[in-house]
Amino acid sequence: MNINEKSMANELIKKAIEIFSIKGYVATNLTDITDALGISRGPVYYHFKDKYGLYKAAFERFDKDVRESHGRIISQDKHIINFMEDVIYDCAERNTRFGTNFFFGIDTVEELSPIKEQYDRMNADIYQEKIDYVNKAKEKGEVKRSIDPKQIADLIYIIYLGLLNALQIKMLSDYSEGEVRNLIRILLLGIERFCCD
Repeated sequence: MNINEKSMANELIKKAIEIFSIKGYVATNLTDITDALGISRGPVYYHFKDKYGLYKAAFERFDKDVRESHGRIISQDKHIINFMEDVIYDCAERNTRFGTNFFFGIDTVEELSPIKEQYDRMNADIYQEKIDYVNKAKEKGEVKRSIDPKQIADLIYIIYLGLLNALQIKMLSDYSEGEVRNLIRILLLGIERFCCD
């Protein structure tokens, strides 16, 4: 694949993410994407074969992005509370870029069942990485020995899902990144009192 072909494939994936995030998989037609780019459907067929292939490529970009970002945060080896803050903010910010409709139908459209399996696998892996991080924090003395790591991982998701919902409904649209992170820190104070020595 030459540079122009790679560039076209990349542009198609970026635009597909944008359109699927607005309309969802079922309601999106290839012409929605190609018209937005001002091109024919030929490049979609050439690079991805069909709408499913393009959606799969868009999902794989999401999967790769999430795994790499999560790995970068883990590799920083921060205190457990700072880790939780970074992970919550990063996941919420990334998922707002994909919009609420990007995953609409992933669990009901038969054609998307292989992607649903990959999505579930990714979520299970990321969840386990959080549990592993809490276990390491326990070993370092940052978390009480009596704490179940699963509880901490679940609390991370509870805060994350609340933040994601607030971002998606534009409740925090006038908040800066620093202000959003401050809200996360306030929520984490309760977890810190609960789990940290």
